Amino acid sequence: MNKFAIFKKSDKFYWSINKIYYCSLFSLLGLGYILEKIFKPIGLFFLYSAVIGIYLKIKNLFEIEPLRGTLEGNLIFEKESIIIINKHYPLDDINKIKISNDDYTGKLINYTKGNIGPALSNGTNNSIVIFLKSKETIQIQFELINSNDFQKIKPILIEYYLKGKIDFDELTYVLGEKSSSDIRELKEEINKIRNTKKTLAT
Repeated sequence: MNKFAIFKKSDKFYWSINKIYYCSLFSLLGLGYILEKIFKPIGLFFLYSAVIGIYLKIKNLFEIEPLRGTLEGNLIFEKESIIIINKHYPLDDINKIKISNDDYTGKLINYTKGNIGPALSNGTNNSIVIFLKSKETIQIQFELINSNDFQKIKPILIEYYLKGKIDFDELTYVLGEKSSSDIRELKEEINKIRNTKKTLAT
């Protein structure tokens, strides 16, 4: 799969579970101090609040965060170009490509003590920046379903590297090649493709 959904973040204000819970908590706490007799003993109020917080924390531990935007069009990687919502950007018109792809659907991200909302990512915190030779910069966010989806387009990304559009460190990061053995295998694969291209050119 060389196609990824493009994510457009909404500018609208959303009432998240965290915002609702903490706004309610502080509002009731303030009201409790004003009407102290109603909330006697005050410790019981804190106990109820803590129980509700723990319940929401456990309940949302396996929930995926809301999208807070829309998925519109596709980002498509091809050997000779990158396509963004049906607009082609040929590699010959590109100086450099920067990709951030360490987010994916179901990734555990919101696990801090203070968070009681959905703990799993919706996979849209990924981006690509394309620096064109015309000095124009294209930047978008995209959705990643599985953590290893970019492994499926490894030959295309190696082609980008061989054409000088992406640096080697960037390539290893995007492909998730971290160990020395993984990097060595990647270098061998690159050399094999490079030699094949040279043979075909002669």
